[in-house]
Amino acid sequence: MCGIAGFSLKKNFENKEKILKLMNDKLIHRGPDGEGYYHDKDVSLSHKRLAIIDLNPRSNQPFIDNSKQFIITFNGEIYNYLELKEVLKKKGFVFTTTSDTEVLLNSYIYWGTKLFEKIKGMYSFSIYDKKKKKILCARDNFGQKPFFYYIKDGNFIFSSELTSLLSHPIIKKEICIESIIKYLHYDSFVDKTSPIKNCFKLQPSEYLLYDINDRNFIIKKYSSIYIPKQKILPTDYYSQFINKLRDSTKLHLRSDVPVALYLSGGIDSSTLACIAKKDLESKNVSAFNLKFKNKTFNESLLALDTSNNLNLKLTTYNLEDVDFIKNLNNSIDNIDEPLADLGYLAISFISKFISSDGYKVVISGDGGDELLMGYEPFQKYWLFNLINKTSLLSNSIKHISSLMPDSFGYMGNFYKMKVFSNALGFSNHESNSRWICSYAPEEIKNLGINTNYADSYKSIEGQIFNYINNIIDSIESKDAYDQLSIQYQKHFLSNLICSHTDKANMQYSVEARSPFLDQDLFNFSNNLSRKTKMNLKFSKLLLRKYLKKSLNNNTYKAKKKGFTVPMANWINNELKSLILDTLSEANINKCGFLNYNYLYINIIKPHLEKKSNNHKKIWNTFVLINWLNKNKIV
Repeated sequence: MCGIAGFSLKKNFENKEKILKLMNDKLIHRGPDGEGYYHDKDVSLSHKRLAIIDLNPRSNQPFIDNSKQFIITFNGEIYNYLELKEVLKKKGFVFTTTSDTEVLLNSYIYWGTKLFEKIKGMYSFSIYDKKKKKILCARDNFGQKPFFYYIKDGNFIFSSELTSLLSHPIIKKEICIESIIKYLHYDSFVDKTSPIKNCFKLQPSEYLLYDINDRNFIIKKYSSIYIPKQKILPTDYYSQFINKLRDSTKLHLRSDVPVALYLSGGIDSSTLACIAKKDLESKNVSAFNLKFKNKTFNESLLALDTSNNLNLKLTTYNLEDVDFIKNLNNSIDNIDEPLADLGYLAISFISKFISSDGYKVVISGDGGDELLMGYEPFQKYWLFNLINKTSLLSNSIKHISSLMPDSFGYMGNFYKMKVFSNALGFSNHESNSRWICSYAPEEIKNLGINTNYADSYKSIEGQIFNYINNIIDSIESKDAYDQLSIQYQKHFLSNLICSHTDKANMQYSVEARSPFLDQDLFNFSNNLSRKTKMNLKFSKLLLRKYLKKSLNNNTYKAKKKGFTVPMANWINNELKSLILDTLSEANINKCGFLNYNYLYINIIKPHLEKKSNNHKKIWNTFVLINWLNKNKIV
């Protein structure tokens, strides 16, 4: 796991070595174990290394192949590198290291872009072909590793992080209002967008080929997550699924350094702990979790029971014992792009702890919910469809929910009912976005966004929902649950889950690996019918069945509880001054595109008076304004 950066400019630029070093230094947290640079008249590449496989400096990057024609700078891990290495050896390749970097580079030399059919891993990389004057850049299937780039006027610049990219003086820091509108709804910059004009992200399963000679580029999709219309149900589907997950976990445990495991006590992390310790008999794994003062956010007792059952060493970090406000400030100030998902904070807290204990690698449960319909909207979708058919019933429930007092604990019943009612009266395609969003389109219009279509609700609504509709339309199935699944797999997973996991862990030089995020596993699971994954009472039935058989406790009965923080209460207490200072009238007016009066009177004030739980809206706006101020964008 590392940080990468580089550029190819149309005209020779003064101090390019100094500029590249500045970009690379902004990635020091991603790779504190070493750095490297490559320059010629056409291309400049850099690398910050977090040494995990082949700790020897011979594997430092940028890495040059034996022929001296190809140079790679690579962030991530290729989990099946040992198997690929044996194949390439038989083809005549000679290796000088034991790293996955050299395997990846030689895989491209031999297979070209067909290498994406061979490699299993999480990655973003750039390979420069000196002879053909071409640069290949790519991002993994699920978007676990980030890749930002700028292309304009024949100039191509890239980096692992947006703030690193923006440190190149060619890039003008112009706000992209259209992207910010989607951020206010989705809590992240979705699709290929960023807050800054002409700065983009490679999407999952995309590669970019840049031609230095004609200063042109193409972007292609090398694979895609897909949910077929017709499902299969092999008689041994359970054993096939568990075997694929076990195989993936075994590959993800490959490391030349000790491995940690996030054990929340929930279904996903408990399954991975059980597979690693009981099935694979791994002796290189220790478990860690986080305990909050607010008991509604804790799963620590379940985690302790599971660790004792597996004879797995567990360390619990108590958030009361640290200055979490200071840590929170650091996490938000150092984030490279606005991301309002609260999971980022929870993971930041625990990743700092395990990093201070000397760990560089951690196993995470990301992907289990997307794989097996684990989120709450799947459980209440039938009820929504039933109620939403009758306008009288849906309007009555909306009215009743508006009269209820709000709750400020973890997903209180009144709060959940209010969230549920947010989608009533709207189409199935919009329902999930309205459930999990911060600002609804009509609220974004009231926020006073300053753009050509701000005074048109329909235009804002179109901008927001065209994105999610395109995702839904990417599959043939008209089944409502399939359409809900593809939203989580193609949007929520990459834009929020993978993004917050990468940013939070790499902030403290920790590589997070997710065994659920395996292409073969997803392909297999997406071909299974809904009844294998959920019923009216439980989701993730395959994992629950495994835990019931393999773990001697009640974890298999556990309800879904997201790894988050008690933000609603923090805003009214520990974070109140910080929130009010950052979202002051002066700061809001300075940004030039938000209406302070609407924000304070309708969003902030009702929350502080405990009349309405608006923590998602407040935190979304706070993260955005704080990022703009810290990076001197406004």
